[in-house]
Amino acid sequence: MNLYNHSKEKLTLANELIYEIKVKEAMSKNLLFFNENATFREIQLALKEKKISGVPIIDARKNLIGIVSIDDIITAFDKNYVDNKVGDYMTRNVITIPKNFSVTSAINRLEKFKVGRLPVTESSNSRKIAGIITLSDILNRLLVVVQSIAEEVEQKEAKNTQISENLMRKISEKSLRFEVKGDDFDNAGRAASITKKYFQKIGIGKDIIRRIAIVCYEVEMNICIHSLGGSITIEVDDSNIVVCAHDKGPGIADVKLALKPGFTTASEKIRALGFGAGMGLPNIKRCSDKLEIESSLKAGTILKAKINLGEKR
Repeated sequence: MNLYNHSKEKLTLANELIYEIKVKEAMSKNLLFFNENATFREIQLALKEKKISGVPIIDARKNLIGIVSIDDIITAFDKNYVDNKVGDYMTRNVITIPKNFSVTSAINRLEKFKVGRLPVTESSNSRKIAGIITLSDILNRLLVVVQSIAEEVEQKEAKNTQISENLMRKISEKSLRFEVKGDDFDNAGRAASITKKYFQKIGIGKDIIRRIAIVCYEVEMNICIHSLGGSITIEVDDSNIVVCAHDKGPGIADVKLALKPGFTTASEKIRALGFGAGMGLPNIKRCSDKLEIESSLKAGTILKAKINLGEKR
């Protein structure tokens, strides 16, 4: 099940939210877990009682050391070791997700590795378990957020979306700038989140904000994945909001090819983390009214995305 479809031209509220909701906001915190001395039968009885399909196995410090699923228990019954300790049989190479990552990353990993749940860790360098996240958890969080947004809309009168001269002056008074470090996935999405809140505060239309947020997110992820670091600047140019990114990476060998959906140069390590699906630049292009990319294998890449402040496309 894919919660967002990159092939659709129209951006939906769900598209926006999955970029911004963090794993820690959607995960289940009330955990059922066992140590490696538990038997498959003990775990099977607990899963049946709680109506869940898997549990993490942790050590004395609550560090994740394995996972046992209902499939593992069925195998234990079939091979007649259901009363044995799980430590000798459990899956130790567990796919996890840090709690500060976006649920976009969680969805990518759930789909890529065909698993029903992801143990959530305190950080990308930690094995200490903080929760469990499933697609159901993500959907439930989306519903809560959407309902909250709907209630806010009902309480407010419709606002005039026409950009006034006064509003343009307010926007022009300040540009936003973010420094982005390469490989800093724990903070990925910071630029998109701050930018969205800023433009909401000064009254930019929702559709425009949605497009700006996605451009900022994808730009930030590209810098994290493909470069040694860089910067993002958001400012106003005439009647456009301009997102400009400059990275210190190796550059893009073929810009035209890189704009094709699904094309990626991400390493196996990056893809294993759930990133590098080859949709970053296509998403930026789809959300922009004008996109300019200058890239050199020696000097890095400068990207400029313009989003018109007038009527919706």
